[in-house]
Amino acid sequence: MGPKQQKGKDAKGGKGDKGGKSSAAAVNKKSGGKAKKKSWTKVKVKEKLNNAVFVDQKLYDRIVKEAPKFLNLTVSIVSDKFKVNGAVARKVLRDLHSKNLIKQCGDHHSSFTLYTGTQAKQTQEAAPAKK
Repeated sequence: MGPKQQKGKDAKGGKGDKGGKSSAAAVNKKSGGKAKKKSWTKVKVKEKLNNAVFVDQKLYDRIVKEAPKFLNLTVSIVSDKFKVNGAVARKVLRDLHSKNLIKQCGDHHSSFTLYTGTQAKQTQEAAPAKK
């Protein structure tokens, strides 16, 4: 006959867990086996634009000075460059077109109209002459 083992203790003398599992695993098992809550990926929030709704004289003069030098002019480009609202950008483009500071490329369409600056073409023609 071998040595007697006491109840509640393993061969080394400590209290034994059934199946050799750690106490942390035993605590998790008692919690009822709830599934881990889904963590959705965080969406990067785009910074809120603070575009102008009105055009003051200083901004209008800057647009009149710089816009004819652009090769391509759309509502989006004017809105981004001069930090104005889309509706304001459309009105400014129509105003510049009526004053012949910019000219329309192709046919007019309600959702997209492309303009080019009258001074932009002069800079492109001067570039090949230097070569």
